Amino acid sequence: MMPSGKAAMSLTIAAYSFDDPASACAKLRLYDPAAALASAVRLLPGAIPDGPGHHLRLDILPQADAILIQRYFPSPDTAGVLETLFASGKPVVYDTDDDWTALGAEHPFAPDMAKRLPHILDTARRARLVTVTTGRLAEVFAAINPRVAVVPNFLPNALWRPVTPPNRPVVAVGLAATASHGPDIAPLLPVLAALARELAGKLRFVFFGCAPDAARFPGATAVPFDPDYAAYANRLARLGCGIGLAPLADTAFNRAKSPIKWMEYALCGMAGIFTDLPPYRDVVEQERTGLLVGPDPADWGEAVRRLALDATLRGTLAANAREAVMARHMLADHAEAFKRAWTRAVTETP
Repeated sequence: MMPSGKAAMSLTIAAYSFDDPASACAKLRLYDPAAALASAVRLLPGAIPDGPGHHLRLDILPQADAILIQRYFPSPDTAGVLETLFASGKPVVYDTDDDWTALGAEHPFAPDMAKRLPHILDTARRARLVTVTTGRLAEVFAAINPRVAVVPNFLPNALWRPVTPPNRPVVAVGLAATASHGPDIAPLLPVLAALARELAGKLRFVFFGCAPDAARFPGATAVPFDPDYAAYANRLARLGCGIGLAPLADTAFNRAKSPIKWMEYALCGMAGIFTDLPPYRDVVEQERTGLLVGPDPADWGEAVRRLALDATLRGTLAANAREAVMARHMLADHAEAFKRAWTRAVTETP
C-alpha cells in the first residue's frame, strides 16, 4: 500500500474492466500507462477473462490504494460487486473514453448500454474521481460529478514507431474503423467508389475492419479488424497507405471522442483527412498536419483526389503530423499524467 508523507512514491491500483487486456482501451488507459510508470504503479487486475465471462477478484482489495473501474464494467450483473468496492473504503476512480449518455439508438451497443447506463452514472456520481480523455467528455461528466480530470490518450511507444511515408506509383487510401462506424462511413461510399473508378491505376482503397461491397471499389483490399491492439498497430503500419480517412457523423457521442485516429495515421506515415468536428478540430492544423473536411461527401472526394495527385502535399502533411505526434502525444513523455490523476484520488479529501 501507498506509504504516507514524502516517501509516497508508489500506488497499487485494483482495476476492474471488462475490456480484453489486449484491446485498445485496456492498453491505452490501464496496462500501458502502468507499465510505463514501472515501479511507481502496480496494477492488480480485478476482472480476469475466464471463457466467455470473467472471474472477479475481491481478495486484492486489501492491497490496493485505489480502485479503478473502467468504461462499461458497471451493470446490473456487477451491481453487488460495485457495492463491495465502494464499501471497501478505498477511493474509487471511474475511467471512460466515451459519452455513454449520448449513444444513439442506431448504435450496435445501444441495447446493452441502455441496461448499463444507470449503473455507469451511479458509479461516476459516487467515484472519488472521474477520468476522461477529452474536454468535451469532462463537461458531460462534470454535470454528474464535479471531480473530473482530463487524461488524454497517448500512443504507447512500444507499439507505435514512426513509419516513413510510402512512395508508390499507386497511392493506397486507408480507412481503419470497426463495424460500429458504419453510419459514419456510409454517406461517403458512393463518392469514394466513383473516385476509385475515375483514378484506377493511380489510387486504390484499403479497408481495415470496415469492408464495403468490394465490387464497388476496383483493386481494393479488405483486411479484417484485429481487436488485439498490438497486432492492429503492427498491421496498420504495414499496409503501406499514403492517405488515411477518418469520417465521423456529427453526433454528441462522436464529438466527445479522442483524436486517436489522427495519431495512429501520423505514425504510420499517412496524410490524414478528418471530419471537421471535435475531436480532430482540436488537434489537426489545417493544411499543415492534416485536412479537415465538412460533411459534404463531394468535399471528401475532392480532398482524396487532391492528396492522391499531389505527392508533395501528401508527404508534407504526413511528415508534419508525425513530428507533431512524436513531440506531444507519446506515452513515454506523458505517463505521469495518469499517476497524477490516480494519486489525486488517493490524497484528495472526499
